[in-house]
Amino acid sequence: MRRQTNLLAIITVLMAFGVWACDTYTMMPTRTRTAPPPEAGAATAATPPSPYLSEQVKELESRVQSLESRLAELEQAKGPASGPVRETSPSSPGTAAPPPSAAQYPAPSSAENKTFSEGMRLYREKKYDAARSKFYQYLKNQPKGSKAAEARYYLADSFYQEKRYQEAAVEFNKVVNLHPESVLAPSALLRQALSYEQLQQKTYYLNALKKLVKNFPRSPEAKEARKRLGEAPVR
Repeated sequence: MRRQTNLLAIITVLMAFGVWACDTYTMMPTRTRTAPPPEAGAATAATPPSPYLSEQVKELESRVQSLESRLAELEQAKGPASGPVRETSPSSPGTAAPPPSAAQYPAPSSAENKTFSEGMRLYREKKYDAARSKFYQYLKNQPKGSKAAEARYYLADSFYQEKRYQEAAVEFNKVVNLHPESVLAPSALLRQALSYEQLQQKTYYLNALKKLVKNFPRSPEAKEARKRLGEAPVR
């Protein structure tokens, strides 16, 4: 009888332990099964491109082509440029109105371009008088032509090379006043200052250097002008 009681107690304990173990397993957090990685060599489906994005790309390409065509038309209408545009200081009050634009003059013909080219050839050959004749001829027909700034500059420099500094100063001044946005304007202003230096006109020399520094502060010529102003006694 006692043995049966002991067995019954043991069975009761074992049953209680089994119930507790089941409850514990049920309360444990469920683990998420991750999908196995794709087998090697299996093809992955590519995400199809968005129809809206494709339309946007096509529209941008169309706009770029349109702008390129428009730019080409403008360049053709403008003709060859005389050089990159320099930054100039704002005009002071009372300054005269800017000269008429080049659009008011007919485009240079091949003969007029040939005249300019002949002038440059003669200039390089140091035939300055003959070169000036060609430059004057070009400027008479094309005062605002695409090569007008260059023609005036080399016309002025032909005088400078012949040591005719007074005429050179006058012609370089025309380059600065008539073509202030030309790449040659700073060089013309420095050449004008050097002409005044040769003429021993110190006041004009210093004024030209100061104007160069003020109007074209970032140009290489302005650097030379600052150097000269530092050496020259300014009163």
